[in-house]
Amino acid sequence: RGITTAIAWIIRSDDAEEGLVFGTNDGFLCIWKREKAGYVSSNTPESQQLTHISQFIEVTCERLEGGPDGLEISGIAYDTSTGQLAVVQRSQSVHRFIVDVSMRLVVVKSVQIPQHWPQAVCFGQTGFGGPEIWSFGREDGIIHVLNDAGKVVKSKMTGTVIGHAAMNVKEDTLIIDDVSQGVAVFKLSTTDRLRT
Repeated sequence: RGITTAIAWIIRSDDAEEGLVFGTNDGFLCIWKREKAGYVSSNTPESQQLTHISQFIEVTCERLEGGPDGLEISGIAYDTSTGQLAVVQRSQSVHRFIVDVSMRLVVVKSVQIPQHWPQAVCFGQTGFGGPEIWSFGREDGIIHVLNDAGKVVKSKMTGTVIGHAAMNVKEDTLIIDDVSQGVAVFKLSTTDRLRT
């Protein structure tokens, strides 16, 4: 399956199910569901306590289709409120899935953005059909914002080489790992740089 290159924790808002999703450099996207097995007692006299034991069961592992630039999954984001998963690949691909109640993937939309090599992905504002997907290009520093139909609705230039990104929609904050200068804080709505 290859080396793990991206990972995210999944917690379903409508269920007690949780698990983890990870992607690899060979393009595999896998979900492990957490199975709660119970509690066991410690046998050492110093710590007579109950320890919670759980294990993970692989629910799905499938290879995403790549492109001329390879298969590597470079970023994963999960939106708890909608149960949606966003995945980006170095092959200029952006994927949107729904994680169903059995922790299986349902494809919503997969698109390719020419000359865009994503490094990170986040969910933005939630619209009628679901949240926006923000795809962060590594070398060019361009952020493409996709609507629920997979259409690029706007593109924003950051002027940085992006190593990773995180967003807080409520606080109107975007944080980017600028590989040449370190952490950079931007105003989300305008992408004005606030601090480096």
